[in-house]
Amino acid sequence: MCDTKDKKKFSDRSISEQSAALFITQDDSLASLLLNHGIKVRDFVLMSFLSDQGPMTVNQLARVIGIEPERVLESLKRLSAAGLLLRDPNTTDSKSAELAKLTGRGQNIVGRINKQL
Repeated sequence: MCDTKDKKKFSDRSISEQSAALFITQDDSLASLLLNHGIKVRDFVLMSFLSDQGPMTVNQLARVIGIEPERVLESLKRLSAAGLLLRDPNTTDSKSAELAKLTGRGQNIVGRINKQL
């Protein structure tokens, strides 16, 4: 059972952080695998959709994953900086219409992680 200090620390985190913490304590295989590749769980979910479905816009990814487009953009920036995906801006529309697609390296990492699951 958690003591009061642990409950306070736990309640200060977002629901997703709490879920991830519980997941890690119960089964750390996926979490440690992603950590070895320097990938956040949300980023891996995004990468998995791109791997399965091909290029998608920020709005499409936001709808599919169920998060705000701003959060998708944050992930895209992180993954793009890591060389795992390419961002193809659509100059006729907003940032939310830019296409994202995995690089060969990104596709390779998703494949390796999926094989290890």
